[in-house]
Amino acid sequence: MSRIVAKVVIGLALLLVVAGLAWWLLQGQGSRPGQASVPGEVAGPAAEQVRIPVDLYFPAGDGLRGERREIQASRAPKDRIRGVVLALLAGPQSAGLARPLPQGVELGGVGLTADGTAYVDLRWADHDEPPSGGSTAETQMVYSVVNSVTQNVPQATRVTLLWNGTQRLTFSGHLDTSRPLLPDPALILR
Repeated sequence: MSRIVAKVVIGLALLLVVAGLAWWLLQGQGSRPGQASVPGEVAGPAAEQVRIPVDLYFPAGDGLRGERREIQASRAPKDRIRGVVLALLAGPQSAGLARPLPQGVELGGVGLTADGTAYVDLRWADHDEPPSGGSTAETQMVYSVVNSVTQNVPQATRVTLLWNGTQRLTFSGHLDTSRPLLPDPALILR
């Protein structure tokens, strides 16, 4: 191999390394440890907080049942997503409804992309794996979040769930969570 060809190959390799590093940093992977790296997550000035009526969907029997609440949030879509998920994690206030996730699960961060994909990062200290359960429990856990977010935030048309900052193939082995999930209104009991 001639010296000119070797220089071109080395130059291209260095260019690819620099481009890969720049992409990695722009995707949020270079953020500080413990800081959420959710697409679309941007810190900004605090907006005016208002009371917003929402319908939260909690596990009940073999489906989900709505519970009307008011949350305190700004009118910004990401702030409303955050408020909806925090209210879900706090648990239901009505009899006959169950928590979608165990106590101790927290919200790590939220994001919203231009195509309507909401990112919700659920975190549970000292638990690498999401709660285990059967197919009904997993469906209720996942779609409690998906339906609640998409029904209350018009800009969010689908939800990508992250567990401790990582998108998983599944939460309990029954439901494909490797892609953004559309709402499933058929799960809502009337």
